[in-house]
Amino acid sequence: MIRWNTCMVHAFVASAIVASPLIAQKQDKNAAQGATCSIKTDKPDEVKSAMNAVTIAQLGGRPEDVQKKLKGAVTSLTSNPSKFKDNQAGHDYVLGQTLLRLAAQFPDSTMVNKGSVGYVDGKDQQVDLLAAADTLLSNVEKSNPDCAADIASYRAEAMRPFAIHLSSLINSDSVSTQETVLKRLTAIDTKSALSLYFQGMVAQRKKDPATAAEFFTRGSALMPAEAGADSNLKAALELGAAQMTRIATSGKTGEEKKTGMLKSAELYKKFLADFPKSASAPDAQAGLAAALSASGDTQSVSALWDQMLANPAGYSDAQLYDAGTQAFTMNQPAAATKLMDAAMKSNPWLRPGVYNAANVYWKAGDFDRMLAASKKLTAMDPNNPDEYQLLALAYQGKSKATKDPKIVKAYNDSLNVAFAASEKVKTKVTFESFAKGDGKPALKGTIENIGTTPQKGTLKVSFVNLSGVPVATQNVDFSLAPKEKLPFNLTGEGAAIVGYKYDPIP
Repeated sequence: MIRWNTCMVHAFVASAIVASPLIAQKQDKNAAQGATCSIKTDKPDEVKSAMNAVTIAQLGGRPEDVQKKLKGAVTSLTSNPSKFKDNQAGHDYVLGQTLLRLAAQFPDSTMVNKGSVGYVDGKDQQVDLLAAADTLLSNVEKSNPDCAADIASYRAEAMRPFAIHLSSLINSDSVSTQETVLKRLTAIDTKSALSLYFQGMVAQRKKDPATAAEFFTRGSALMPAEAGADSNLKAALELGAAQMTRIATSGKTGEEKKTGMLKSAELYKKFLADFPKSASAPDAQAGLAAALSASGDTQSVSALWDQMLANPAGYSDAQLYDAGTQAFTMNQPAAATKLMDAAMKSNPWLRPGVYNAANVYWKAGDFDRMLAASKKLTAMDPNNPDEYQLLALAYQGKSKATKDPKIVKAYNDSLNVAFAASEKVKTKVTFESFAKGDGKPALKGTIENIGTTPQKGTLKVSFVNLSGVPVATQNVDFSLAPKEKLPFNLTGEGAAIVGYKYDPIP
């Protein structure tokens, strides 16, 4: 039985934005440069000396020296609290910064004995450096709103190591570990765009799309206008808001579902307008069509397809294939066929797309196009029985379309050859993903011994350009027992790679 595969594997949102902490920090500091913070940090002398210690510590040096200076600052700021009543904001401002910098000295846990970091009072008590810093800086934000941008930059700087750590964890199955790191991150900041991004990602990992959508939407609204098309954070927030809104709404009914899907569609449109050349644009295009369809706005979906067909060069090959797949699932065979024609012309080497195109042509009863697509599939993916089954069905359709006995026999002979080829496959190759990068496309798949005897050989993969000419080649040697599988990951290097093919494995 022929399987219907989706053209692309859609990730809800980019899972790791390693650069984002740097982006957010830069934006916050730029904002701070345009602000005038009225807090005095030169009175009394304890505040002034502590501020000097923080400034020196910021320059770096040996960790023990940095920690010594910061501990000295804490001591001077906690020895005589009543001394700071005339400049409480200055005291809190400097002590908050000091605690944030001290927290960076304790990467495993920011819960420490107060005496170990310089507190004069309650030396044997425990203190959470991040929570204490947050309380102090929040007090300053309330009393001196003009210092909010400066404080935001300090929070971003302190949040950065946790953000990088959480980025590396976000694809793992350990949600509890993610929540532990997120708790420390949000102890510093709960309301910045970067913090909301990570809160949304963890909510998504917890399979709570409604909460994730809320976090992503709030974060997107906070992004400054000057954050342009190179902002990974802005892109992730906008796409995340659109996709999580659609998923959160999918289980609803009636007017509530319609409203939610229309909101999702608007969010997708915003992402596509802001990031038309993003690698996630195909995801957004498919999501937009799905949201419009689920809202009942089939007219807008058709208009979207008409727009793509009027200017196919303005869309990527994946977008065209995905649109054709979407049209098929909405029972619009005429539109699906036209979109697949445009996609095949754009890139006939994107294997998942060609597979879907062959299925679309089959269901539309267009066996000429199905035969051409199926031949293409067996040429680029010769060790997959599914491709030969499609080829056989194409010959069967052609056979039924004619009454000439000679032509019927020829097609039936070809049908039998295709079925025989499917049965002969002992080493099956399947592909899970193909990511076209900047000259370094990544291909992930599996080699499986579906026979009853051991299989040994080499998978020889060619990364090809639009003309089908190999640009780079990679080999995978294998030796498999019956039913054994071997996953593989390949990377090709070269300009203009659009797809792949491989030599038949005997």
